[in-house]
Order: sequence, then structure tokens, then C-alpha cells
Amino acid sequence: MYMKKRNVFWGMLLIIAAVLIILNQFGFFVGISIFDIVLTVLMIGIIIVSIKSINFWGILFPLAIILITYAEELNITDFTPWPVLLTAFLISLGLSMVFNRHGSFVFKFNGRESFGSSVINEQDGNVINCSTTFGECIKYVNTENFERANIKCSFGDVKVYFDNAKIPSGRADIYLDVSFGDVDLYIPRTWNVVNDVHAFFGDM
Repeated sequence: MYMKKRNVFWGMLLIIAAVLIILNQFGFFVGISIFDIVLTVLMIGIIIVSIKSINFWGILFPLAIILITYAEELNITDFTPWPVLLTAFLISLGLSMVFNRHGSFVFKFNGRESFGSSVINEQDGNVINCSTTFGECIKYVNTENFERANIKCSFGDVKVYFDNAKIPSGRADIYLDVSFGDVDLYIPRTWNVVNDVHAFFGDM
């Protein structure tokens, strides 16, 4: 049912975009390109979805992109693009901290894509892959031969628990790629951790 509603929603937005493109060809939107129309409809769609799930990142960043797209028409070119993007980032981060809200857009775990905040607790292989964008993911690693984890987080929140991960070889590597996000790793006290992390607009 959810997938059907989502497909109907995005399908209607695509139809609206097509209608606006036709109207644009008849001169209804002077100075606005087809790309701007499609981008605007897409951003509005993301905003609507994000409002439903109270995703501040998904609301403010698409809004910032819309403002940048129409900066000349709105006479705000002095404030774009970086001031607008930085403002969207700071407000999104601030509201998320105040209301303890995390994004819920999309995440991938071992190649499987899902929407919303999720908790994963299943048997794993020796390599763990986890990627989230505007999302929240909690992963419990369950493996008898843990060798490597690849964790990518953009504008989201990831928590990974390694309590049930066994390392018979004596060594395992965890690779992190975090931008504008938060990653929490829960490591057993018995592990000897070598930390070689450099953060850029993120937290680990």
C-alpha cells in the first residue's frame, strides 16, 4: 500500500511537471527553463514527503535549492549559493538537535534499498556495507568472521553495534565516509582500536 501511494504521488508530480513544461513553451513562464521547472517540482515533492515525516533536512535543503534556482527573480543573488546553503544546514542541524529528529529518506544495507528509519538485526557475512542519505539506520552486526565494514552517511544518522562481531583473524577494518551526518560505533572494550578518522562537517 505504501509503495502504491508513493508511486501515485511521484507519478502525479511528473504529470504536473509535464503540464508546466507545455505551458512554459506557450510563454506562461518567461525566463524559466525546463530544467528549472523539473528541478522545482522535484524539490517540492521532497519537501512534501519530508514534512510528513518531520525531516528538517529534507525540508530546508530543497527549499534552499529552490531559492538558489530563482535567485535573480527573487533579487537575492547576494545571498546565494553558499549563504543560503549554510543557513539551511545550520537551521536543519539546530532543529534536529532541539527536537531530536533525524531524517528518514533513504538508506541502503548490503545493496538493499529502503525508505524510512530502520533497525537491522540479522546474520551477516564477513563484509558489512551500510549507506544512508537523509536517513536513520541502526545496525547490529552478527558475524563469526568480521573482516571489514564500509559505512557511508550523508545528512543522516547511523548507529552500528559490533558486540556480536567475532574477529578470528585478529584484525578488521572499518571504513567511514561521513558528510553532514552522525555515525556512532559501539565497539567491545576488548578490541584494540586504531583511530585514523578525519571529520568534515560530520560527527563520529
